[in-house]
Amino acid sequence: MSTSTAILIFTQEASKEATRKMLTPLKNRGVNRLVFDKLNHFVERTAVAAVSKANNLQVFYSNQLIKPNNNSFGQQLSTAIQVIFERGFEKVICIGNDCPALDKNRILEAAEKLQTIDAVLGPDNRGGVYLLGISRKDFKPEVFENLAWQSEKMLESYIEQADNQSILMLEALSDIHTFQELQTYTTSKYFIAFLLQIIEQTISKIQDFYLNLTENSSIRSLSLRAPPIA
Repeated sequence: MSTSTAILIFTQEASKEATRKMLTPLKNRGVNRLVFDKLNHFVERTAVAAVSKANNLQVFYSNQLIKPNNNSFGQQLSTAIQVIFERGFEKVICIGNDCPALDKNRILEAAEKLQTIDAVLGPDNRGGVYLLGISRKDFKPEVFENLAWQSEKMLESYIEQADNQSILMLEALSDIHTFQELQTYTTSKYFIAFLLQIIEQTISKIQDFYLNLTENSSIRSLSLRAPPIA
């Protein structure tokens, strides 16, 4: 396997993702952000586990390559990939944080296949991808950034522009965009159960806090009343 393959973990700020996707009930952004923090750590551990099995891979994090800005998702991802190619890498494997079923073995498979295939795609269940591996020679920033990112047409739009590219499709996996999808996720059961436990415990603490606050306010209100006149 070549030493010129990079794994790019592309995640946006947890606060921004917590606004776009609601993975918790009651639409609590604070709890939602906590869940995205855990998802970010999970995908980081997965990538590091892949590197530990193949020391000729290297992991990069998008927030270390580009500064937060108001550019589109496609523009930000394109810029991060360009930075990696400018550092001398010939292949990049992009992964996000919304597919807990993605494991180190699939990343290693993508890295191996990229040595002889132009592109490796991991399709999700809604027309997007949970993994995208691309070669430097086939990367056109102006085309890449204008793909139908974050839509059900993303995979289709990539294939349409991939003239003369050899493409390998990995197994399709489910991603997570809603609390209901999180509840019914059928893979990575241990991690999903861990997330659901965090959500339940955190929301319970918040509810207890407001309940105590309401009770204390009622007690103070009663204590401030004047004594009855005899």
